[in-house]
Amino acid sequence: MKAFFGLNIIMGINQLPRIDMYWSENPFVGNEGFKKCMTRTRFEKLLQYLHINDNQAQAPAGSPNYDRLHKIRPLIDMTRGNFQKFYKPGKCQSIDEGMIRYKGHHYAQQYTPGKPIKRGLKIWMRCETSGYTNDYRVYLGKHDSMCGPSLGERIVKHLCKPLKWKGHHVFFDRYFTSIPLLQTLESYGVYGCGTIMANRKGFPSQLKNPHLPERGDAEQMQHNNLVATVWNDAIPVHIASTTSDPLGDGPAQRRVRGGGVIIIQRPPAVEHYQQHYYGVDRTQQYRSKCPVGRPSKKFWKYLVNYIFEISLINTFLLWFETPGTRKPTKHFSMVDCNSSIAEKLIGDFSSRKRAPSCGRGVAGISVANINRHISTKLTRPRGRCKQCKKNGRRSDTFFGCSICNVNLCRGACFQAYHTYHHLLME
Repeated sequence: MKAFFGLNIIMGINQLPRIDMYWSENPFVGNEGFKKCMTRTRFEKLLQYLHINDNQAQAPAGSPNYDRLHKIRPLIDMTRGNFQKFYKPGKCQSIDEGMIRYKGHHYAQQYTPGKPIKRGLKIWMRCETSGYTNDYRVYLGKHDSMCGPSLGERIVKHLCKPLKWKGHHVFFDRYFTSIPLLQTLESYGVYGCGTIMANRKGFPSQLKNPHLPERGDAEQMQHNNLVATVWNDAIPVHIASTTSDPLGDGPAQRRVRGGGVIIIQRPPAVEHYQQHYYGVDRTQQYRSKCPVGRPSKKFWKYLVNYIFEISLINTFLLWFETPGTRKPTKHFSMVDCNSSIAEKLIGDFSSRKRAPSCGRGVAGISVANINRHISTKLTRPRGRCKQCKKNGRRSDTFFGCSICNVNLCRGACFQAYHTYHHLLME
């Protein structure tokens, strides 16, 4: 199984249109590592019968204990626990949605026309600025327990439960942000910041349509720790925050027509938001570089591949940020890290049966015995002729070559096989 998952990682690095192409006889297409590790049939059977949980333990549909993610629940619980166990969350966290590309028919499939992945499965994520995933939750659409009004607020509260009374700063976009949410988080010792829709309840009406003639102009209003800001960039940007002081504008660079650069001022809330909101986006970038696995007809296998991907990303970032680690190469990237992990998982495993090699030759054939290839009746039960199989025919025979350890029809097949491999016959 380690070798199987190792091959799935390699498939994300060396991407081919179909699975069978990794075992192709074409030297420009086939992968020798896949051929040496296991046969295509064995790989496909492992993929077909892969299970994460016992289906018989699932509660009946409609009962209170029925779990729509029962098939992968052990994997979800294990990874969520390990992500939080082995990495202490940083001060600044970001919460956003991640998408898994999926075009099948399923109740959890979402359509988001404004996103790079328009159709797929939605995952709520809480990440570090570096892209490390601290926590996540699979969204099940209309069957999700949190589905309904104020979904964004409830998702933020759910993902922020482990952060209570620890002084973390959480950043999110306008889908989640509301004035009651920021006040609730502050009462739990968590400070929030995010862009906000100007028509949200509680947002100051004076800031909905302000007069800001110049780029970089801003207006702010404050109530206790809550600061509402409108800042004129290319368009007016509305932000609500409990993480920043309203004073202390900083510089920001903006490009203009003609290739020039201008310096404008931005409020602290805008500066902090732009510095820390993109953690989930960075995770998505890592995922796009090294996808794991292949398309499937079963939706839960897409979720398994997703969990596998973010586990590899967290592994790379955890190793990269550990003090004292020595990088094997100057430009050691996540692709190199995934390749190393796959090699360790596969190791020297091989499910193929080969005759022991005693020197240079083909398929383990000894050079000392190269002139002893004769057609003889093999001691094992009859099998499919190797040469007929190569030519797309089906022929079973008791005869073959004991040195090559393959079944071959007597006569033309035996001679054609050994001529192709440049082997001498008696």
